Amino acid sequence: MYTAFNLRISLSDFESIDDLIQIGKQQKNDLSAIAKEELDNFILADEIIDGEKLSKSWFNTIESDVFISHSHNDVELAYALAGWLKEQFDLEVFLDEVVWGNADDLLKKIDMKYCYQAESKTYNYTKRNFTTSHVHAMLSTAIQSVMDNSEVIFFLNTQESFPLISEVLQENSEYTLSPWIYQEVMNAKKLRMVNWAEYRRKRVLKHSIYESASNSLKIAYKTPINEFTLLNASTLADWQEKYEADKDKPYGGLFSSIYHHPLNYLYETVFQK
Repeated sequence: MYTAFNLRISLSDFESIDDLIQIGKQQKNDLSAIAKEELDNFILADEIIDGEKLSKSWFNTIESDVFISHSHNDVELAYALAGWLKEQFDLEVFLDEVVWGNADDLLKKIDMKYCYQAESKTYNYTKRNFTTSHVHAMLSTAIQSVMDNSEVIFFLNTQESFPLISEVLQENSEYTLSPWIYQEVMNAKKLRMVNWAEYRRKRVLKHSIYESASNSLKIAYKTPINEFTLLNASTLADWQEKYEADKDKPYGGLFSSIYHHPLNYLYETVFQK
């Protein structure tokens, strides 16, 4: 990760929303379509599952330009942003929803095989707690890996992801009810900081040679998202304008794409004002 941004936008900030959502959804579907093998292919002797191979198959570590962290309830906004980033800058975007979805699918498969009780048509509570802890450990590792391999992280800061708990508590802090958003924010604070050029060099060389219910459990996590640089719709528009004005200029040399890159124009817009 090179940097993370605290992004405050809404669907009304985009034009041609339906088209952008479809582009973003296609990116998500392409990532989700990565082949996931059946459980039986990972079972060793005595019904022991090879956790490392299972995790690599279901939670592939994917290199992306931008990682989008968002609430389940902001999925259309996340799709629109991903679509806009793809359409305007041809950036590769990873939505954390992909990892969540794989985790849910994997957990269901494991629970049906090891926890389901056919006679009562229920799941063994103790066994299911055990399987959930394993899958969530894989999920946590996968999210951290994808974030580490992404140059930029956008945290969608909406009332869905960061509800107005701070106003009730009269604190100048942000709180989230999502344990995954909390984890992703804390990951971003702890990840190694890598210069943006390192991400580009690797690619150039490589190519040249919950849905919530009213009575559900809610736990609030205090998050330091305010420490990340704030972006809004105006910033995104300035970024787009800078890039559009400069993108067709000729640049030569093998590593020209490292410097003439859409994200550099974002950094210039934000950090060099």
